This record gives sequence, C-alpha cells and structure tokens, in this order.
Amino acid sequence: MGGIYWVVQFMVVLCLGNFVGCTWSQDNADEVSAVYIVTLKQAPAAHYSGELSVKRNDIKHGGPGIVNRLDRPSNISRSDSRNGSYVARIHDSLLRRVLRGEKYLKLYSYHYLINGFAVLVAPQQADKLSRRKEVANVVLDFSVRTATTHTPQFLGLPEGAWPQEGGYENAGDGIVIGFIDTGIDPAHPSFSDDISENPYPVPEHFSGICEVTRDFPSGSCNRKLVGARHFAASAITRGIFNATQDYASPFDGDGHGTHTASTASGNHGIPVVVAGHHFGNASGMAPRSQ
Repeated sequence: MGGIYWVVQFMVVLCLGNFVGCTWSQDNADEVSAVYIVTLKQAPAAHYSGELSVKRNDIKHGGPGIVNRLDRPSNISRSDSRNGSYVARIHDSLLRRVLRGEKYLKLYSYHYLINGFAVLVAPQQADKLSRRKEVANVVLDFSVRTATTHTPQFLGLPEGAWPQEGGYENAGDGIVIGFIDTGIDPAHPSFSDDISENPYPVPEHFSGICEVTRDFPSGSCNRKLVGARHFAASAITRGIFNATQDYASPFDGDGHGTHTASTASGNHGIPVVVAGHHFGNASGMAPRSQ
C-alpha cells in the first residue's frame, strides 16, 4: 500500500516495455529535466499484426484480393525482436533530428500497445517534440502511490456521484450486487448491517438464498449481506477440491472475494488495520448497496 511505482517502469514491466538502452547527445541542457512519455501518431505493432492477420484470414476463407506490398505494414519485420529494434531506431532518429546537439536520455522504446518512448529532457525540449507532426502527445511522467482506501477520492465520488444520490449514506440504495468469487467473510465489518443509523431495508425484488453450512452458520447473512451460495460440487466430484484451502460453503478461504465485494459494496468508513498499522478508512463505491 505504501510503495511508489514510477509510471514509466510500471508500463514497461506489465505490458509495453522494450528496454533499449540510453542515448546521450553532446551538449548540456540548462533547464531542469524530467521524464516525458512521447507517443507517436503511427500505429503500434499490435495494430499492424492484427490487421495483417485479418487480411490473411479473409483470403484463406475466399475473401477478395491478395496481400500485396501495400497491404503489408512497412514499419515492422517478421521478427518481433527486429520489429522492436526498428521502432527503436525510428525513435532514436526522431530525437536526433529534433534535439540536434542537445542533451537527452532515452529510457525506453514502446512498440506493442503504443508507438512511443520515454525520455529525460528539459521542458523546452519536450515542447519541441510536441510540435512535431509525427507526435501525437507528450505527457510528463508522474509517480503514483498505491492507496486502496483512497479509491473513492480517486474516482471523484465524494464530489460527484455520491452527492447526486444524497451522500454516501444513500449511494447504491436499492441495488443488490452479485459476485461470483472465492466466497465472503460474513464477520467482516464492511458487511455489517448495524453500523448505520439508517437500517438497511429488506430488498424488494431479491429472491436469492443464504446457504447454511458448518463454516457459514445461520445468522451469517443479514440485511447488508442478503444472500450467499457455494458451488463446490463439480470440484468435489472431479477430485480437485482442496479441503485444506477451500470451503464447501460460501465462506471465503482465500480473501479475494471478500476484498472484491467490499470494494464495490462495503460499508463506508471502515478502518483498515494490517499488522497493527492503520491505513485509513475504506469504503465501497456504492456503500449503501447490498
């Protein structure tokens, strides 16, 4: 929860990255430099690969025409690694032409989902890049802090959707949300029905049931957690049910289902304490829902 992840690194590790080394030109820039993400207008490799696949599939099934030289994307090669190298050279060439004789540091080239690069430059240099016709946009890189308890603020709910519903006390009122997940912990305060001065109503149009098992005894459901079922029969029949980890009941042996349900529908203002550390107060996005 407390770690800081740089956006440029996050993008590279999870989806886009192709580390290509660092490039320095000769003279120093006087301005304070920062990392910018530069996206080009030319489509990334994923676009061309999909387009070419569709064309070939069309021809295979009797579609019109053949794949000629004009149909083939001129900016990618057959080898993915060669493609990445080619795109990186295009990025290097653009930087050399625009920032001729100036100092800059290219960190990454992206070619899978976007066609662009991350570069350390001064603001004036970033402005030069943004004015090039090949460039779609130039965005200043920024850091983000993981903070689960701040999601409503991140989404703008306290100033947006919640006031429109009369505040968080009414946000989601009359809505029953269904989850298919690892189960739910009925003892979690996010699903308590007695922490609000405004009692939860009995849902008018809900026809679900609350299954009772040894691990999910009678009374586990309430006016907040209005129903719960489990579907372990298939896993048990197939011999893959692990009784040391899972429950043949609606009870959550994993924690994922409880987390997901509380994120969407959990009560407002629930303290989040892990190993004695307080991480703020959590709230579901629709805290009045059931």
